Amino acid sequence: MTDPTVRCERCDRPYPAELPGCPNCRRIRQTNIAIATTMILLVLFAIGGWFGIQVFTGFSTGGTP
Repeated sequence: MTDPTVRCERCDRPYPAELPGCPNCRRIRQTNIAIATTMILLVLFAIGGWFGIQVFTGFSTGGTP
């Protein structure tokens, strides 16, 4: 007797029916979340770094006053 399997609606891959969802699609969603989080953190660090440089240089405009 074999374990009952179902096919994923998104990727059309079979997976065991006792799982809550397709492991392949779940892994893809987790990867997408990790990439989005990394991009958001990079943007925040870039803005924070730019602001920090401005604070250390006294918000100079580079021109004459």
